[in-house]
Amino acid sequence: MAALGGGAVLGFPDLAFDDSHWIPVEVPGHWERVEELAEANSVRYRHRFNQQPPAAGERRWLVFDGLLYQADVWLNGSYLGDVEGYFMAHQFDVTGAMAGDREHLLALELSCPSRSADISGGHMLGSLGQSPELLPPGNSGGLWAPVRVESTGEVRILELRVGTESATDRRAVVALQADLDASRAGLVRLHTAIANADSTKVEHTGDHVLAAGLNHVEWRVEVPEPRRWWPHRLGDQPLYDITVEVGTTQGGLSDRRRVRTGLRAVQMDNWQFSINGVPMFLKGASFGPATPWWAEVDAAGLRRDVGLAKEAGLDLIRAYGHVAPPALYDAADDAGMMIWQDLPLVGPFPRGNRSAATDCARAAVGAVGAHPSVILWCGHVDPLGDSTNGTSENPSSVARRLAAHQRPSWNLSVLDRSVKREIERRDPTRPVVAYSGVLPHLPRLDGTDTHLWLGWKRGHERDLEQFAARWPRAVRFVSQFGAQSPPNEMPLLNPQTWPDLDWARLAREHGLDAAAMNRRIPPRDHTTLEGWQEASWAYQAMLVRRHIETLRRLKYRPAGGFCLHFFADSHPAVSTALVDWQRWPKPAYEAVAKACQPVIVVADRLPAELTPGDELSIGVHVVSDRREPVAGLHAEANLEWPGGSQSWIWEGAVGRDECVLVGTLHWRVPDASGPAVLQLSLTGPVAAANRYDSVIIG
Repeated sequence: MAALGGGAVLGFPDLAFDDSHWIPVEVPGHWERVEELAEANSVRYRHRFNQQPPAAGERRWLVFDGLLYQADVWLNGSYLGDVEGYFMAHQFDVTGAMAGDREHLLALELSCPSRSADISGGHMLGSLGQSPELLPPGNSGGLWAPVRVESTGEVRILELRVGTESATDRRAVVALQADLDASRAGLVRLHTAIANADSTKVEHTGDHVLAAGLNHVEWRVEVPEPRRWWPHRLGDQPLYDITVEVGTTQGGLSDRRRVRTGLRAVQMDNWQFSINGVPMFLKGASFGPATPWWAEVDAAGLRRDVGLAKEAGLDLIRAYGHVAPPALYDAADDAGMMIWQDLPLVGPFPRGNRSAATDCARAAVGAVGAHPSVILWCGHVDPLGDSTNGTSENPSSVARRLAAHQRPSWNLSVLDRSVKREIERRDPTRPVVAYSGVLPHLPRLDGTDTHLWLGWKRGHERDLEQFAARWPRAVRFVSQFGAQSPPNEMPLLNPQTWPDLDWARLAREHGLDAAAMNRRIPPRDHTTLEGWQEASWAYQAMLVRRHIETLRRLKYRPAGGFCLHFFADSHPAVSTALVDWQRWPKPAYEAVAKACQPVIVVADRLPAELTPGDELSIGVHVVSDRREPVAGLHAEANLEWPGGSQSWIWEGAVGRDECVLVGTLHWRVPDASGPAVLQLSLTGPVAAANRYDSVIIG
């Protein structure tokens, strides 16, 4: 293709336009990767190709498999229309435009806003348009997937949506929806085949009367004795291929679609989930965009990241604020990892975006809804803009935040309700939440998941237990928590210039929340870069581990799970990621793995400081995610302080998928001064250990 950036170019869609001075570019690709176009926010493309005119009864379709982000399209000088959205295919009927000639000219003007920390401008790029913590500053624009011409008969399957309505060991019900475009009214036959790797095949045929133009068709197919898809903690991941063909009642084929899916049922009640009727406490992490350049997506790298999350004991991935490349969903399907799917709506949206947002919702269901790994839809992330701007809060701003959640909002009341209804209409097989990160508010005082950030943007990391006791509804599902830390190495981290780093650039280009960092791990308190790095890593590891342990101890009373923010960096960043841009696991990764073991032993935390004479009652709990009871457990607690120690021992069992109080330590703080350490151990069929530190101020 030939491309040109910059301002308006008159007449460029015309066949006679001279593009000899334009820049040749490769498709798929991104203009930021082309030196002459790197600073552009919009680019024009022209491409000449040869193809025979369509035959009688044949329809031609111009298909863009992926573009970023908005485009006006012309073929042979005729305007076809405009499209918006990056994760779905866009298609135009060009049967008439391609009639009568073999030589054709495709022209389009493609625009994309630059990535920015301010993501409240109404663009539905979500986190793909966000920087600098998730992605580097720049522009993601381009044709990231092939452009092609397809041929069909008189009826085209514009979109096919597949979901599992129910699934037991005796039967599964697959719900299908198709949007069909017919060139004329008539009777058509839809044939559906569902097959698995064992060559077990179920077929279904139905006749439908179509009007000329767009038609919506729904049907269901029963699969007897299905092999069900399970999360990796519960079972295997068998997959089925579904082929839908549309043709005439006499047997002629007009169009065909094929998708891969898994048969499983999902339920959610008060943020507690069950898969195929089996309750699960979900342990997750947010995945941001793997790269700003989708044409360069590393499928093997995405599969590796999914594997790393699984090895850490996680079973849920949140596709944070974006619909990810197809490779992520394929990897999750195969690995038995579940996906919380956000739409690319992040931060407050201005009025006037409702139609585009509902179109986006419909397209998302069509793009990834067949994947069994997707268990939850979320329409809008942070619609009130509380935790998307990367800044920290003081107590007065927290109060304003709570008050803001009580006021009527166009985003909550109009936009998000419309998006939720559209998802439910297009996919009645999965739970849907309208928005994420909204506190309980009038009139129902319900709220959704909670973006806490205790110990980083607000409050103290020890506040979680007290917060949960005072406001249990707000910890039903905590989906944002963590602390920033630097990567192992990056160009701006120069030990020779410590502490005079380019802190402004670290914030502007690499995501550093300077206010929070100066409050939690002040660089001025460390004489070397290595010392600050290690302190940051230690604080992050401690915070995520204690948060996870506390939430697991609240399993089902009321917590249904958690999702820390977030898993891996896409570029050199000072971030909350567990794994840095070079895929070096920070100490927080190992801390999460320990906190997410199937069976853990935990205690009420010791106060940070103890005073002689204090009377403490410390509960010790065993938390199990295993599907069977674990008997023959031996739990031991050993409390040491300068000049003394005390031990407690218990024997017993823990039931399946439960948290049990195994005992309470009653301790009077002695007249001493120095460190106090509580160590827990669990032995028997499973082994676990834990440690809590405090100091006695004598």
